[in-house]
Amino acid sequence: MLSILPMHNPIQNYAWGSREKLATFLGYSTPPADPLAELWMGAHPSAPSQVYTQGRWVQLDELIQQSPDRLLGKKNTERFGPHLPFLFKVLAVDRPLSLQVHPNAKQAWAGYQKEEALAVAPASAERSYKDPNPKPECICALEPFWGLNGFRPPEEIERWFAWLAPKALRPELDILDREEGPEALSGMLESLLHMEPRRRVEVLEHARSRVEEESELNRQDPRYWMAVLLAEHPGDIGALAPVFLQLMHLSPGQAAFLPPGRLHAYLSGLGLEIMANSDNVLRAGLTSKHIDVQELLKTMDFDRPEQGALEPVPGGGGWFAYPSFTEEFVLSGFELGPGCPRFEASLTGISILLCVQGELEISDQQSGEGIRLVQGQSVCIPGCVQSWTASGRGRAYVAETGVNLGSSFPDR
Repeated sequence: MLSILPMHNPIQNYAWGSREKLATFLGYSTPPADPLAELWMGAHPSAPSQVYTQGRWVQLDELIQQSPDRLLGKKNTERFGPHLPFLFKVLAVDRPLSLQVHPNAKQAWAGYQKEEALAVAPASAERSYKDPNPKPECICALEPFWGLNGFRPPEEIERWFAWLAPKALRPELDILDREEGPEALSGMLESLLHMEPRRRVEVLEHARSRVEEESELNRQDPRYWMAVLLAEHPGDIGALAPVFLQLMHLSPGQAAFLPPGRLHAYLSGLGLEIMANSDNVLRAGLTSKHIDVQELLKTMDFDRPEQGALEPVPGGGGWFAYPSFTEEFVLSGFELGPGCPRFEASLTGISILLCVQGELEISDQQSGEGIRLVQGQSVCIPGCVQSWTASGRGRAYVAETGVNLGSSFPDR
């Protein structure tokens, strides 16, 4: 009989990660030798979680394949097949990630089929589409989190470029002055990405000189982040991104949804990320990896404004949830304490629960089995578990699919 399943989750060591943030969150007694960047909770084939069931540890993706309806829930199996449609992560960012965008469903399918037909190797640096799936994502701050998320208005970019290097950036300024709306943004970005090397060096020298003229810049100022990016990527035109993209600052508990087509980059902080279970990334800068400019421009949505920070919406009984814009995932959570020591939920599909603070007891109401969680520990709650309870003092986040949106709220 399947009940609530303890999890062992893989950690990804990337250069942009932190030797402190994730290690502290997970309670390490000594600092790790390498930066810890991402804790993965899910069934991604390249690094699936393990779950404990019937006296042994089993990969979650294998368990789902063996019994998809019982693990995922029938609605999810009917919609997504025998696959977990989301990946839940803890991100620890000490150095900026690349400028990137992810495809929508139609673009992902077409791009994947094209590269398969061309026999582009899955591990090739030229491969943009690793799977046929879209990749919307959501980031939720556990500590103050900084990033770049969507374009500034064209007139605002024009003012920044005029301050930065009016002569060297004349072609881009002309485009911003001549075109309007999405055409101004796409034309400006294409011109930047195709900039010939000599002019690129001149522009970046002007940028470096301008930020060096400023004193006591703080993180609320895009020039602060431009100085960071110029130091990290001295020859990359993507270092100008803080003055053509919106600066995103999330306080703990705030979240942001990043739809397919949205140009973005994470800069610093510790947060939860939930995304569709895809590895499709097209890059625009701040990287040594492959950049396919034409494919990137085809994939981007220049007409979808950034909607600002998402606040959790209370659902009663200590429960809260974030607005969801996709059926692959929804993020919610609960906080228990003296005024609310116990919570009960009913589900019709799989969920992953992560304790981010305190100590909680998660129990299957049908079997009576319970699991104690402390900060950094997680469980998988299969779709066949009809209801569960949480007790103790602490805070947890829950990842599930949008197919079951609203089913976790006790008053629905």
